[in-house]
Amino acid sequence: MTDAIDDGATLRHDVTCILIECHLDRGLREVFHPMATRQEVERLAELMARRLGPLIGGRYVPKRDERTARDKAVWQRFNGRNHAELMREFGISRRLLYSILARRRASSVRAS
Repeated sequence: MTDAIDDGATLRHDVTCILIECHLDRGLREVFHPMATRQEVERLAELMARRLGPLIGGRYVPKRDERTARDKAVWQRFNGRNHAELMREFGISRRLLYSILARRRASSVRAS
């Protein structure tokens, strides 16, 4: 299941990056509503990843609420020295752990 979750996160990230690049590209702006926000583009990426997943190998894309709860729990439990413990407990790879921590750090910096 860990590989499937990582695949889902990777797929969602890839689709998000592509859509954000398109959203920022002046030549492709007509594809998006002129007032589309980054959050709306990210939501579109999530929906696209969910629909693409089964078509490209059955990748599992967890629901946003599930991911948010898991990420919050990982962040709260992280103490700087318990990487292996968290990966085992939450069934995630090192790559996904670092991705979660990076997202949480970025959001906590923005909140301050």
